Amino acid sequence: MLKVHIEQARPGMVLARAVNNPKKPDHTLLKPGYPLDDEQIKRLTQLKVYVLWIRYPSLDFLDKVLNPEIINHQQDIYASLKEQFTETQDLALANVEYSQYVKQTANLFSQILSSRNKHSLFVNELYGASDNIFLHGTTVAYLAMLIGIRLEAYLIHERPKLPVHLANDLTQMGVGCLLHDIGKLTLPEEKQNFRLTAQDRGDSLWQKHTEAGFEMIKGGLDPSAAQVVLNHHQHFDGSGFPPRKETPLLATDPVPLKENEIHIFCRIASLADRFDGFRYLPDGRKAPSLVALTRLNKPGYKKWFDPVVFDAFIETVPPFTPGEQVLLSNGQTVVITELNKKHPCRPIVQPIDLSLAQNLNTKKDRDEKEEKSINLSLRTDLHITQIDGFDITDYLY
Repeated sequence: MLKVHIEQARPGMVLARAVNNPKKPDHTLLKPGYPLDDEQIKRLTQLKVYVLWIRYPSLDFLDKVLNPEIINHQQDIYASLKEQFTETQDLALANVEYSQYVKQTANLFSQILSSRNKHSLFVNELYGASDNIFLHGTTVAYLAMLIGIRLEAYLIHERPKLPVHLANDLTQMGVGCLLHDIGKLTLPEEKQNFRLTAQDRGDSLWQKHTEAGFEMIKGGLDPSAAQVVLNHHQHFDGSGFPPRKETPLLATDPVPLKENEIHIFCRIASLADRFDGFRYLPDGRKAPSLVALTRLNKPGYKKWFDPVVFDAFIETVPPFTPGEQVLLSNGQTVVITELNKKHPCRPIVQPIDLSLAQNLNTKKDRDEKEEKSINLSLRTDLHITQIDGFDITDYLY
């Protein structure tokens, strides 16, 4: 299985994963095993399908990277959000069936627990416009749960009043993450797309989206989920928003929450939210995960996050994804086949020839894969220079 961008698609390539309609994420356009032709490639391009997973000789072992059931659950949640919250939808609480999101998130959480382990890695498979609030919420919910699964002991420590099985239940956190930006729907359209940075925290109107969202879901969600909606922009160093309701006696200005005053679900959501936000550039283009990771590691941002949560996040989000194509400094296109925990930017890679994906009957000796593999931790003369045409040289660590 190989990840290819639509520009690389050629007739004869066979899909390894289903392709969903970006505008109707619950609608499957093409099923696994479908052989592409010119007409279908043109149609997918018009529909703005950016990425395909195709069958490729000697890379079948990468099938374990993607769990189709988890992707399907994400697609279902995303579709439900898009369907219910339309531009003409009355956003009053009475018109919103939040219970369906609790059920869907619980199903996603159960699927993650049952089919993967606490060492699962984030592999994003949802694509769409950078200003899509619901796509962002679905992605943040999935990532936050992956991070939370690694924090079992910490969750118990931070939620001491709850039985262990409830302290580790991440369903309500996932629901809060799904809806964390719902308050942006009350803002003027030009305000909705503002991008938070260390230098610009947004104006007072934009910052009000957290409180607006909280008012929309208050009473309709579990309090821990509502906390995520209200406080996903609180920072561990006390520089976030909104201010706490009760201002300390000696304070002259509104004072936000800090450190463990912030609910653990909000601390996890805050980091997942920033990561997904940082994957988009000011012009709306999507940058590689490596770019967002490098930005988050800068002192100006890193102090925003709980150090324990940040460590779990780094273990969850690799700079590269198995099955992803990258360009080496010698001009060779290769695919990531194995990650390197000790040296994350020096994984094991394998050269590829896309013509092989157009003729799956080609006989390939499985041992040839091993001969071709390149361990970049041993090849210091080589390094990765590009991902999807994006120059990442300045972001390597």
